[in-house]
Amino acid sequence: MLPPSIPKTFLALFLTVSLTSCLAREYVVRPPAPTLLPTTPNPLSSATESTVSFPVQVDLSPFIHATNDDSVIPKKFDHWRNPIKHPKGAEYKYYAERDDFAVAPSGSRQASSTNSGTMLRDWWKGIEPLSSSLSISTALRYKIGAHPLQCGDGTEWPKRGTLNGNLTVGMTPNYGVSASVTGVTLNAIDPCKISINDTDVYQEVKNQLTERVRVGLSNAVARINALTARSRVEEVWHTLRNPIQLEPDAWLLLNIGNVWHSGFFSGGGDLIDDTIHITAKPVLVFGAKPPSAGGALPQLETEPASTGFHGAADAQLYGTLPRTLANQLASTGFNVVADIPLDYPSLSRSLAARLQGKRVAVKGDFIHITDAAILGRGGNQVVLRIAFEGDATGHLYFVGKPEMNTLTQSVQIGGLRLDLDSEQLLQKSGPDWLARSSIRELVMGDAVLGVTPAIDRMRDLVTKALNRELSPAIATQGTVTSVQGIGVFADVNALYVRLMTDGSLSLKVDGKQ
Repeated sequence: MLPPSIPKTFLALFLTVSLTSCLAREYVVRPPAPTLLPTTPNPLSSATESTVSFPVQVDLSPFIHATNDDSVIPKKFDHWRNPIKHPKGAEYKYYAERDDFAVAPSGSRQASSTNSGTMLRDWWKGIEPLSSSLSISTALRYKIGAHPLQCGDGTEWPKRGTLNGNLTVGMTPNYGVSASVTGVTLNAIDPCKISINDTDVYQEVKNQLTERVRVGLSNAVARINALTARSRVEEVWHTLRNPIQLEPDAWLLLNIGNVWHSGFFSGGGDLIDDTIHITAKPVLVFGAKPPSAGGALPQLETEPASTGFHGAADAQLYGTLPRTLANQLASTGFNVVADIPLDYPSLSRSLAARLQGKRVAVKGDFIHITDAAILGRGGNQVVLRIAFEGDATGHLYFVGKPEMNTLTQSVQIGGLRLDLDSEQLLQKSGPDWLARSSIRELVMGDAVLGVTPAIDRMRDLVTKALNRELSPAIATQGTVTSVQGIGVFADVNALYVRLMTDGSLSLKVDGKQ
């Protein structure tokens, strides 16, 4: 018979075994880190085409001096003492004198018709002179005689009118200025009405005066055709080819391309203005100074630039526009694309702040998250390391691909899943309840990365680029209207947020915008 103390010994042994069994259920989960994937280059940037614009001025004073040279265009037209015989037998005489020609402001000529029935395709005709036509004008005093009639002589002196010369002024592909005479008109303020033998004497005098002025103007425009804007455009072109340093390791590359122009415009003096536009695909790059882009100045495009019209109806309307007006309607926005890096330590601190202390429970078992980190894996994937304590202790690794949510302007982790080693460890060693838990859904819901730091840096860098001196004669001036994320890419070093800014940019050349 066993002594009375033996049952107590068995009881103590049973309790010890039971306690050991409970302690064994506190799982330790420590899978290895995921292997790095082969390096994948960042996707190429699809930079948006932008426009950089700057003014050029052409001095027409040599042309104006020629028009006011009495040997080119007479100041006086005197046929008062030498009557002219018309083929129909009528004889008439006239005398006219003019003041100096001066350039008229663009747009001063009114449209020939304001008929409300004008077709839509003709809406531009009233403003076409703003970009392609140049007018010069002068005051005219005159008198006409046809025996026995006279107009403007004696006490009626003088009859008044204006002489107007109209020219088309453009630019050649080599940036030379080209001009041709399109017409000369005499507009009478005090018209004379004299007719003899079915001959409109006043019209005959007008024809003779305008023809003599037209011949003189055709000779004078040779002074315009000798002018060029090439040196100015070339100076700007070579300046814009160079990288623009914004920070010690940040550069703006404009990637300039085609060159076109709006058309000449006159403010009424001897100087006429045009606006040169250069297409660009601006990007921000980081690191060492990149090489200059682009080559020699290309020829000026004489066809209209794209206006951003879409569809057959718009294309039909666009086709009716004058070239220079179509160029005026072209988009002049300035868009910069850049991949701004966000470092993983900063992202990890933000992620940990959202996840720390959160609890995952399955029936009577639970864990709570103690830390979280985000790491680059390569191959445009990231790794989330989630540490925890509770009925299981250790960490798990999740992998996924960063994706840009353009509506919320945030980065989410698409296809988030357990890494293969983490998944196999849970399957082999447990705990099975952790494998069935909602930890993935919890992490996925909080793994939303804000891109505000990248947006702020992008705005700051582009603002620096838009308001700075590029050379003693050339400076940029512009504004940033918006910055938005358009893509994201991960490598082992950083998470790169692709951003695009919308804004405007113009150049000041010698202080003129």
